[in-house]
Amino acid sequence: MFTYTVKPGDTLAEIAARFGTTVQQLVAVNNIANPNYIRVGQKLMIPTGVVTPGQPGEGAYDTRIVDGLRYELRTDRRRYRRGDRVLITFRKCNISGRNINLYYSTGQRFDIVALRNGREVWRWSDDQFFTQVESRVVLQPGECQTFNATWDLRNKQGNYVAFDDFTLRAFNMARELRNFSVDTVIQVVRPGEMPPPPAQVPCPKTNMLRDPGIEQWADRYTPIVWSGTNVFRTRAAHSGNYAAELGADPDRNATLSQRLYAEPGRIYQITFWGMEHVRPGRTGNFILEVEILVYNSAGRYIGRVDPTFSPRSLPNTTYQEYSFSTGVLPRGTDQVELRFVFRPGTGNDNSVRIDDVVMTCVR
Repeated sequence: MFTYTVKPGDTLAEIAARFGTTVQQLVAVNNIANPNYIRVGQKLMIPTGVVTPGQPGEGAYDTRIVDGLRYELRTDRRRYRRGDRVLITFRKCNISGRNINLYYSTGQRFDIVALRNGREVWRWSDDQFFTQVESRVVLQPGECQTFNATWDLRNKQGNYVAFDDFTLRAFNMARELRNFSVDTVIQVVRPGEMPPPPAQVPCPKTNMLRDPGIEQWADRYTPIVWSGTNVFRTRAAHSGNYAAELGADPDRNATLSQRLYAEPGRIYQITFWGMEHVRPGRTGNFILEVEILVYNSAGRYIGRVDPTFSPRSLPNTTYQEYSFSTGVLPRGTDQVELRFVFRPGTGNDNSVRIDDVVMTCVR
């Protein structure tokens, strides 16, 4: 293991993705009570040993460490039926304390094969084309590369594979590491053999967001917990000492966002207080949108929850409360990003204040 110091804007999910581990492992190793709350300056132990494979009901997951590189191979499920597609993620992370140079003979960075009883039945690169140019990639300490592939459960002849266990094997194609790989196992089962989905436990009703009152700022223009562009701290708050004002420069787009861990199949409720800041003698012409962006366990964007919420008007003398729900989050969800987007129109001179944001699990 090694120690990492939490920096402004970090989330547990982002730290886990950066160092090739999982939120669950970080929670267990560091005895974290709430995975959506960590503080700047907090010391976290990052596991670098062998990672426990995924639990039943999750995707297949295995890892291996080679010369300071952690290889991870995961799928979206463990069991599949003919007609399904296997979503495969291969990640390699530098967990050493030094730069690692990777030299490639072509544009191919990785490969994945499927084996049945040791015999190759599918290879990802068979349908790919690569530039024939040598290159060098430098992975800095803590940096990861993530690759995604899809297998339609057909063999090299284009036929569906047999009902059986299959080993997926991923390779790093760098010259000096080409012989090292990581394996995981999936099953192709007959119709009717798929287990029912596991029952969900009741979701907690507490606010999932960190610093919901947007009170923590490194300086006037830099929130610590939230991520912001073209925002500034204002004392004209709904409650507490501060609120966030989007549109420090009213002619440019502004964003205020926070990413946090979420679960597929859940519905979440978002509530916030907002108002327009009208400058004397000035004109307001803008749109405020509130988005929920969805990411999988590899940190890859997989979609946006529709509809995007956009209040028709904001009061300019006092704060007003707004609320909306996400709908059911899609399969593969691991993280969501709550994002406020301020979009000014022609001649806009005003800005928007946001405060007291709440995100809770409904079911």
